[in-house]
Amino acid sequence: MQKSFDDRVSGFASSRQLDNDRDLLLACLVSGGDERLDCEPVTGLNMYGHGPSPRPMDLAFGSSTASTISTPAFAAVGAYHATLLREMETHPAADIYAREITMVRTELLHLLGFNDGPEQVDAVMATSGTDLHLFVAALLAREDDRTLMTITLMGNETGSGVMAAAAGRHFMSRVSNDRPVAKGEELSPGQATRNTSVAVRNIDGSLRSDEEVESELRGLVELARAAGLRCLLVVTDVSKTSLLAPGLETVFRLKARFGAMLDIMIDACQFRVSAATIRGYLAHDFLVALTGSKFLAGPIFSGVLLCPPRLSGRLKQRALPAALADYCVQADWPEGWVARDGLPHRANFGLLLRWKAALFELERFLKTPEERVTAILSAFAGAVRDRLERDEAFEPLDTRAIDRNRLGDRPSGSRWDEIPSIFSFYLRNPHRGGILPAAETAAVYKDLAAEQAGLAPVRLGQPVRCADFGDMPASALRICLSAPLIVQACESAQALGSLIDQAMAVLDRTAFVAAQLAPRTDAIRASSA
Repeated sequence: MQKSFDDRVSGFASSRQLDNDRDLLLACLVSGGDERLDCEPVTGLNMYGHGPSPRPMDLAFGSSTASTISTPAFAAVGAYHATLLREMETHPAADIYAREITMVRTELLHLLGFNDGPEQVDAVMATSGTDLHLFVAALLAREDDRTLMTITLMGNETGSGVMAAAAGRHFMSRVSNDRPVAKGEELSPGQATRNTSVAVRNIDGSLRSDEEVESELRGLVELARAAGLRCLLVVTDVSKTSLLAPGLETVFRLKARFGAMLDIMIDACQFRVSAATIRGYLAHDFLVALTGSKFLAGPIFSGVLLCPPRLSGRLKQRALPAALADYCVQADWPEGWVARDGLPHRANFGLLLRWKAALFELERFLKTPEERVTAILSAFAGAVRDRLERDEAFEPLDTRAIDRNRLGDRPSGSRWDEIPSIFSFYLRNPHRGGILPAAETAAVYKDLAAEQAGLAPVRLGQPVRCADFGDMPASALRICLSAPLIVQACESAQALGSLIDQAMAVLDRTAFVAAQLAPRTDAIRASSA
């Protein structure tokens, strides 16, 4: 029977309402952050090549850089967003946000195995992992009237803004409340945090020895102590190229040597760590920084700082610089923290929705039996390593095993998070030999991610500048596993086989694009010589 005019009008109105709700959801998912969230009008993608809506056709192996929300997570977040919109018709947005972000905090701690009690773990929510470095520097700066010195890994193994944030400086040109700031400027003029960094690779990309890195770190902390400074050592677990650095044996020796003047923060913003590993770090009174946008594959910009009870008791008495009121809101900080006092009572629904998506993926991942996760990771790692080592199109980047044995909760080799899920490699020139320069590797990366008729975009981890061969800089690409890919592969042996086949197809495409590009760049180089 043909629909009546009224039925057709009603259906059209409903369709328009659905489109409007979706537009509001998409806008919300990219709100409440800095310019890294901005999407180009034409492509709808941000600077990392991702957007706020699902892209199920993408070959998504780039989770070490950023992720796109999955279709199931998008549906769940969309339903949640609709309930928020209805409630905001009658209740203040800031009150709703305060209640909901507190529930997100509680759910996250529950999923990680922390229970309420007199000595509970505190969680500070933030828009990004880089913001967390800024928060920690602000909390520790001028404690006991002593200047803070932070020690981080070189920026090529961590986030591009980490060194600035760890020095207590603005690291972008806009903050989460949309106010413009001067990038590189101190948040608290005259109270700058000192910052230094340590390289874990030699100039040719090979790894420095643990002993060499430890000796340099010990010397830096000794200098800080002699100058009457406090010191924060940032341990990266794992880095852009899948390193746990500095090694935990080094970290524990330094902590034993320097005691209270040295604090430790674990930058686990890739979230390639198990709940047991996180609990192990907190049991040793280390701060832990996480994000939901890498391994968990939530949309970019969702951070959290976990504070162990004894450290919380100390830090919750610390006030924040006034400038941080532009970066966070009152409800992002736990009850009882002095930091809340100078912050606005307002909402950041973008952060809330992004964390809801990340928690959706975390819960699905944690429901997967650990032995299945281990089997998927092992099979994938074996296949990718074999391909990278035997295929002349690639040169694997120097790496080492992830060793968390010092945490002591389980024997080495029995944890799923000791199996790598990021695999870094250079591209080789098939015509003239040698490794492709950084600029050509970047061109391959861009070509793979481009929309092309009949070809699914390939999302690899962005090129990481890892070496200089003479006067030629070289970068490594990265192929990565994410939690949703693992969950999907756990469904059956066929699903695992399909995942590995996709990874091999991605490497086929990468080698092909590099081979097509090399003659053109060789010709350009020859004509300009």
